Amino acid sequence: MVADTGEREMQQPNARLAQAFVIVLTVATVISFVHRYLPSVLVDSIRGDMAITDVQFSTLQTAFALTYAAATLGSGWIADRTNRRNLIVAGVSLWTGGTILFGLANELSHFWTARIMIGLGEAVLGPAGISLICDYVSPRQRGKAIALTFFGATLGTSLAFSGGGWLLDRAEAGLFAGLPVLADLSPWRQVVLTLGGLGLFLIPSLLAFKEPQRSFDPKTASKGRLSDLWRLRSLFWLTLFTGSSVAVADFAYTTWQTSLLTRSHGLSAGEAGQLLGLSAFIAGTAGAWVGGFLSDRAHDKAGLAGRIGLVQLCALGLLGSAALLAFPLAWAAIAAFALWQVAANIAYVAVAVTLQDLVTDRTRALAASMSVCLSIGLGLGFGPTTVALLNQSVVGEGGLSASLLIVLGVMGLITLSCATLLRRGLKGRQASHTS
Repeated sequence: MVADTGEREMQQPNARLAQAFVIVLTVATVISFVHRYLPSVLVDSIRGDMAITDVQFSTLQTAFALTYAAATLGSGWIADRTNRRNLIVAGVSLWTGGTILFGLANELSHFWTARIMIGLGEAVLGPAGISLICDYVSPRQRGKAIALTFFGATLGTSLAFSGGGWLLDRAEAGLFAGLPVLADLSPWRQVVLTLGGLGLFLIPSLLAFKEPQRSFDPKTASKGRLSDLWRLRSLFWLTLFTGSSVAVADFAYTTWQTSLLTRSHGLSAGEAGQLLGLSAFIAGTAGAWVGGFLSDRAHDKAGLAGRIGLVQLCALGLLGSAALLAFPLAWAAIAAFALWQVAANIAYVAVAVTLQDLVTDRTRALAASMSVCLSIGLGLGFGPTTVALLNQSVVGEGGLSASLLIVLGVMGLITLSCATLLRRGLKGRQASHTS
């Protein structure tokens, strides 16, 4: 007997309205990632201005990560029970206010408060946004729509580094001289406040759309979802930990790569930001789209376990990226970052699609929010801080490259181990279903 998931027939909005909404949601994703990663570009300027240590700075990322992770899980439940458009508008308002507060902060506690606000605000975008896409876009077009928002994340990360680095150089050269309010602030504050205000333009664009009809009845769809996940608990958690192990090293790399180029290789923040931004855009976009193509081919050939076989290959690429950091050359550091972006993005796509294939229809949103919660919580919560602690207490202030190599190498091995166990379990599940 088929379980009652509460799903029902619905009228899809017209195609142009759906396209417009996906574009606005993609722009929102771009801006959210710019605000999320901007401190990573400005880390040395902030440290110099505020006299804080690497570990203190890394706690700002931890404050964001833990807040974001916990709030994402809660947002998934709330989005099923309230107006999702209004929820996103509230989130945009909160994270924009947090970014502006970050640019004005004068104490470490103010920075923490700002990053917590950003984490709370950005946490609603994923669960509510994906839910709205499924109601705005027909099933045949949803893959492309969601892929476009993933591209928004890549573009936002790229713009945070390249645009943030470029704007910092211009600010230090006097771009904002003579402007009211901004002229008297430090260059890094000028950058944060300028880019932070972008979120204000999203609010009227989002309010132009109405909350669409839902594709399910929340009163019946919410029953039994945890039981569904419990029946899959071993494979479910292995899938989540496979993606999270990539995230730990990914966020460590993203947070400290600019500082690696400026401290160890003599590049300016602007030069490093522009190089890394271009690398993240090209390699990250290639990884996401190639990952979708290769994961589908792997699934056609080997079924549910096929995509995880691809993750095993990606883990080897992650280890290769770590090995490149052993070379004391700027080009090797940039090549390592590019290789990491390709391998990590392919792995992210393969793990995400495997997760959605594994769980039942009525648990997909919950599973996605749990995946994001764990990846962000472990990734931003432990990745940057582990590098900082190694750099400060073990290898020394001049050994940032060695600290990154250790973290990336260890997490690459963990990814390979988790993926191997997961593939074995998925093969067993396939065999039991076909016998």
